[in-house]
Amino acid sequence: MAQMIVVDEVNQDDMSRKAGCYLYCDTQFWLEDNAPHRADGPAMLSPDGVERWYLRGKEVTREVKAFFAENRWPLAQGLDTPEKKTLFAARFVD
Repeated sequence: MAQMIVVDEVNQDDMSRKAGCYLYCDTQFWLEDNAPHRADGPAMLSPDGVERWYLRGKEVTREVKAFFAENRWPLAQGLDTPEKKTLFAARFVD
């Protein structure tokens, strides 16, 4: 299960290396097995609203945005229903 970490001055460099991009303090960042991962939402949420989706260490933000567009789902609502979560898991997680 992924663990959420809040980026701060102490862990900022390490978490930024794991993400492959600079992470600001107060960014929420999910890790599983020491790699960015979250199966039910974006694995990186920055304080200014930027979201990045990662699965097993691979960034899939573009693929997820395309998936939401194909299904005509508002990205801002995320995976807010069981149906969305099931379809997302079938496409990306399983």
